[in-house]
Amino acid sequence: MMVGIISGLVLLAVGLMLGYRFGRKHSETAGMAMSQDERERVLQMLQELGAWTNEYSGNVSQYQSRLGELSNEVRVDAQSTQSAPKVIALLKQIMDSNEQLQDRLESAERQLDKQTKQIESYLTEARTDALTGLHNRRAFDQKLDETFATFRKGGRSFALALVDIDHFKSFNDTHGHQVGDQVLQQVAKLLRLELDDAIMVARFGGEEFAIVMNGPLQIAADKMNKVRKTMASHQIDLGTKPLSVTISVGVSEPRDDLVASPVVRRADEALYAAKNIGRNRVYYHDGKSTSLVGAPEVAKG
Repeated sequence: MMVGIISGLVLLAVGLMLGYRFGRKHSETAGMAMSQDERERVLQMLQELGAWTNEYSGNVSQYQSRLGELSNEVRVDAQSTQSAPKVIALLKQIMDSNEQLQDRLESAERQLDKQTKQIESYLTEARTDALTGLHNRRAFDQKLDETFATFRKGGRSFALALVDIDHFKSFNDTHGHQVGDQVLQQVAKLLRLELDDAIMVARFGGEEFAIVMNGPLQIAADKMNKVRKTMASHQIDLGTKPLSVTISVGVSEPRDDLVASPVVRRADEALYAAKNIGRNRVYYHDGKSTSLVGAPEVAKG
């Protein structure tokens, strides 16, 4: 019975996993995939079940050992007890059944471990942008909500930076989409290296990136301006002719907001100001208006 329960749970986990694999391919249009919370609950269930089967398998091993001791004790008394051979045969039958049960539990444990690793892999894939290796928009949205919720409960403030690659369309039009992809990868790499202490660096979509970082606002904006200068002075080597790439950045921080969306909106307004004024610069939004970081003549460098 116990093996049947475990097998049923394994089949349930496999079914959920397969459902996720199918749904993942259609999630953008049909919404058939499990939610992130559901997938994480499945993963947690498998981990707990794996630990339980491991513990139960250990208990069965102890039970097997005790039966062996009992069998030896009966053999000692076999000369004075006519029923001893029958008892020994019965004990052997029980031990054989117990050994089969242990083998099945160990097999179920191996299967659970395999399924857990697969689901962990799928969860990682669901949170990662395939091209850049950064966190994707889904992972960013969740992290932003979590960070904002912590802030609302009295936690430390944070800053949000939105980054846009200047004139990105021209890279695709002039050099082709493959070069455009390489530009995205190189920008992502530089952002990851320069912002290694950020809470999260993610691909926001298209040629945009989003960074959740520690505040306060002015310090975060100054740091993003240093990143902008590093990017402007860095040439991307694509194996042919090196390309110069610049970025525009908008930075904001939470104020008396009830939800996180106004933080994104203000960062987007600051980014729009940076691009509209001339690109290759950083603007921040203090909740009232947007302001340029550094003097205009410096920002152009």
